[in-house]
Formats: sequence, structure tokens, C-alpha cells
Amino acid sequence: MHSSNQSRFPLWLLCLLLFAVLVIFFLIRIPIMLSSGNSADVTVPDIPEERTLDTSDELLPETADDMQLVPADEALIVEEPAAEPVVDIEPEPTPEPAPAVHIHSYVNGVCSECGAKPEFITDFLPAEFYQENAHAGTVTLHQYEITAYANYGQGTVSKSFNIYLPYGYDETRPYNVLVLVHGYDGNQDSWLNTVYDYGEIQMCGRILFDNMFDKGVCEPCIIITPVTETNQIQGLTAGIYQLQEELREYILPYVAEHYSTFSADGSLESLHAARDHFALGGLSNGALFTYEGGMRYDFDLFGSYAAFSGNGEPWKTISMIQSNEDFARLPVNCYFTGAGSLNDWQQHYTEIGYEYFVENDPRFTDGVNSWRVDVNGEHEWKVWFTDIYNALPLLFQNIE
Repeated sequence: MHSSNQSRFPLWLLCLLLFAVLVIFFLIRIPIMLSSGNSADVTVPDIPEERTLDTSDELLPETADDMQLVPADEALIVEEPAAEPVVDIEPEPTPEPAPAVHIHSYVNGVCSECGAKPEFITDFLPAEFYQENAHAGTVTLHQYEITAYANYGQGTVSKSFNIYLPYGYDETRPYNVLVLVHGYDGNQDSWLNTVYDYGEIQMCGRILFDNMFDKGVCEPCIIITPVTETNQIQGLTAGIYQLQEELREYILPYVAEHYSTFSADGSLESLHAARDHFALGGLSNGALFTYEGGMRYDFDLFGSYAAFSGNGEPWKTISMIQSNEDFARLPVNCYFTGAGSLNDWQQHYTEIGYEYFVENDPRFTDGVNSWRVDVNGEHEWKVWFTDIYNALPLLFQNIE
């Protein structure tokens, strides 16, 4: 009995082992539990807001199928465009310039270049000569104060004239000068700016000159349109006397000084030397001035004359240009006259006057430097515009 009690495992030792196991278990488990509890308090970072892609960018593919991956070793390679083949193309030929318009230069009654004689229109001009032309000249009004010659030189008067410069006016070349005088109740605008209503056709002198020069009817020239009578100078006789003095003392010198003419300057000596390149004309009362003011007193300043539907006393005019010692030796480049052939009360007088000139002074030769052409019309502007169309190509011819 005593031997079996000594061989059994002691109870207290078993309890001690069990206690040790529990201690070890709790030492391992408690850290794990603490670790799990802390992970529940972890703060999750905010998710960034969504951004909308800018699909307007042309570089973005429209679909996933449009995307192409570029190998890394090719990403920076830029292919040069293939060189276009060189084709030997013959240059287009340079177009030849349009032939220059032949402008007749009538010397001794025929063109010095082609031998043609002048052709005159005896009816109204075609409507195309009264249509606005892209190559339009310019008209400028010049106003001035001058001595009242018609009032015995007492005081001054206010006067004016228009200056027409042709399209393309070039100060490096000289121009002929034509002075045109208005008729009764007219002014400086009558020849250039006034529009005359003839139903389907509206006639204006400035447009007529634009078309004449552009079509090569004659060489472009400067045109001056002065005024005879004013409120201060009234009456035909007073107007003639006033203007004849103004032409010598102011108008022609001013034009020569300020514009490109054949006169070297505005002196009377230079104007005398350039006489062949200055012409004087007018209609009705302006034609009367051409004879009684221009020829009789300013014959040394004008080499050519054009008088339409008007005449003075031709015997007196011829007597004065023959008796004046300075005038008697001066030639006549051109003399042109005419009127309306239908009810123009001045037709008969222009005919008588023309015949007197041709018969009594050898400087006026019919068909060589002198012409009379009547137009089918009355005492009216559509006749006078045709007159100037016929006359202007002849006015500045040089007599050989």
C-alpha cells in the first residue's frame, strides 16, 4: 500500500503547469486583440472629385478602337513628308501689252502718222460718251479777287473758274490748255459740272471729256472754264472786257504757275512762246467772246479757236488781227466753228463769219486748218457737245 502512493503525479504540480499555460496563452492573444481593435479606427482618405475630360482636344481618340500604342523606341521619331517629284513645267508666256490707241495728229488737214483726214459727226454723240467712266478726271473750283477792269480799274471783283485735270494727270509731262466760255446765263459749271436732261440721256461735259480721252479720240488736256459776268460786272460788253483782261493778267499766268503746261512759267513772255498749246472756245455768248475778246485782244496768247453758235463782226476782228503789228505775224493753228442746222438762229451768222475769215486772211485755210461743221439740232447743249467732240482733236495741231 505504501509503494503505490509514492508513484502518483503530484496534484499541485499539475495545477502549476495549467496556470503557466494560461499565462502564456493570454500573453500571446492580448497583443493580437489590441492590434485588431486599432485597425477599425483607421481614417479612409477622401476620394478626389471626378473630372470631365475636354473632348474638344483633337488629339484625343474618339473611341478605344482609335487608340494606337506607339513603341517606346519610335515615340520620338518624326517622319519627314515624302519629297514631291520635280516636274519641269514651262513658264506661262507673258501676255503682250495691249496695243496703244492711235491718236490722230492732224497737221495741214491730215494725220501726220496715218494720213487720215478728220471725220466729223453731224448728229448727236452715242450715249456711251455720257456714261460715267472709271477713268474720271477731277474738277476743282478756284476763287479769286481781281481788279474791276470793266469799271475803269476801280475796286475789285470776286471771280472764279473751274480747272479740269484729266485722269492720270502727271506733273512730269506738259499738257495743252483749253479755255471754254459759257453762254448767256451760264457760269463756270456750265461746260463741266452741269447735267442736261435729254430724257434717256443725261449729258455732262466732264463725263464727255473723260470718255473722249479714255477712248483715244484726242490727247488729254487741261480745261479751264471761267465766268464772264457777275453781280458786280453785268452786261455782255462789260463781261467781255473784264474776262479778256483777266486771261492776260491772272488766269493764264496762274494756270502756268500751278499746273504742268508748255509754258515755262507764268510770265507773258513764256505764254507767248507756248501759244500753240493754248486754245480758246465758247458757245453762243461764249463764241462772241472768243472773237471779240480772245482774237481781238489776246491773239498773242492763243493759237487755236473754236466758236459754236455765235459770231461777232468778223470784218472788225480780221481788221484788228491784221493791223496789230504783233498779231499780224502770228499763225493760226486751228479755227473751228459750227452751229445747229435746225432752228439755230446763229447758224446763218456762223456761216457768214466763217466765209469772211477764209476769204480775207490767208492764215485761215478751209480744210487745212479751218473747218465749219453744222450738227443736226437747235441752239442747245447736245449740239455744242458734238461741236467740241469734233473740234478738240484739231485744236492743238502744229502747222508745218
